[in-house]
Amino acid sequence: MKRTLEVMVVPVGREPELKTLESDESGSFLKALQGCVGGPIEPLSWLFDDAPAGYCNEEGALGATFLDANRAVYATKAMEDAGFLSQLDFATPVREGDFYAIVFGDMVFCGFDPEAGESRDIAPEECERVRERFGGAGSIDSGASELLSLALAGRLRR
Repeated sequence: MKRTLEVMVVPVGREPELKTLESDESGSFLKALQGCVGGPIEPLSWLFDDAPAGYCNEEGALGATFLDANRAVYATKAMEDAGFLSQLDFATPVREGDFYAIVFGDMVFCGFDPEAGESRDIAPEECERVRERFGGAGSIDSGASELLSLALAGRLRR
């Protein structure tokens, strides 16, 4: 029995966009979600605390290039309060607004029903959260900009 799932895709170099996925014959959306990110998926549950649930390619940073850098992620107040550690040294607690990570490759976001343990259509307010965080020219170029900054900082330390 085929079903559909409304998701938001955050492609490299473009604005977030709505997309409708179709399930496989067994009703699973796994292959469709993997298709959105170009391979095996890895959860990005720390981004929005699963509201919406986010996924990227689990191998996205392996062999990644400047062209694959999608979005930079900056620490939120919730990440600061939870004691997240900087991904630059894994020792320094982040503060709201600090650079946290770069997501390489396309991302996909959908709703998640914890009671049923399955994906659901992304809700309008969840779409807005994705657009607010990952829309606009500054966000679109943020991954590449941060990657370039990190590369230049590494060269200056040599």
